[in-house]
Amino acid sequence: MTYAGFLAVFVLPPLLAVLWRHGATLRRRGWVPLALLLVIVYAATSPWDNAAVAMGLWDFDAERISGVRIGWLPAEEYVFFGLQTLLTGVWALDRLRRR
Repeated sequence: MTYAGFLAVFVLPPLLAVLWRHGATLRRRGWVPLALLLVIVYAATSPWDNAAVAMGLWDFDAERISGVRIGWLPAEEYVFFGLQTLLTGVWALDRLRRR
């Protein structure tokens, strides 16, 4: 399975389900907290993962990624950062609203 296939099967459907179920929370509370969280996630995670790959701690199978790299990371890794943050963030905002 490719990295994009993994995202399409295991990350995107739950995100769409959470948005469908809890999207009203975003309309009421807005996207500002999630946008701020995304900035923090990318600012913290990108250098860390790039450094780990550059040092050889791990890498990505060339046959399972698109081949487009930004720094040392495949584009799919950056997409994963965003999708996973949105999935968790929307769910957490809804939990906080219900509390």
